[in-house]
Amino acid sequence: MFDYKVSKHRHFDEACRAFALRHNMAKLAERASMNVQTLRNKLNPEQPHQLTCVDVMRLTDETEDPTILDGWLEQMQCHPSVPLNEIAGENIPVYVLNATAEVGKLAADTVAGGHMNMTRLADFKRTVNSAVRCLTLAGITMQARVQSNPTLSSAVDALTGIGATFGMN
Repeated sequence: MFDYKVSKHRHFDEACRAFALRHNMAKLAERASMNVQTLRNKLNPEQPHQLTCVDVMRLTDETEDPTILDGWLEQMQCHPSVPLNEIAGENIPVYVLNATAEVGKLAADTVAGGHMNMTRLADFKRTVNSAVRCLTLAGITMQARVQSNPTLSSAVDALTGIGATFGMN
């Protein structure tokens, strides 16, 4: 049914490096009940230690930083993570404005041109993932809003049915 393929690129390794640079390892290790050196080793692709699924969940939960998880998904050639616990109906304008801002950053970065080094590439990916995340949250929120109102849901179903009927002729 699904054809997951592991990418040949080192997306997960790069995500671990970026995550390690972005956070204070000593404080994070303490909050995550881990030994700081073990955490450093697990985030360093050159070391034999590896993050477990539980480690990824704990670190993502403690920091609310999806970098490792998104790197893992990108390694499997999947879309970035979308935290459904953030969904709130009143946030649709915020989701759309944030997505628009992220797309604006992408446009500005593209127009600026220049050499695409690893830092710039990581920022570019982070911006793309954030835009996808915000648009997905907006879409899921809108879908939940329509489905939670039976009258609105019936009206939408009727209109799409009418549109499909007229589109066939």
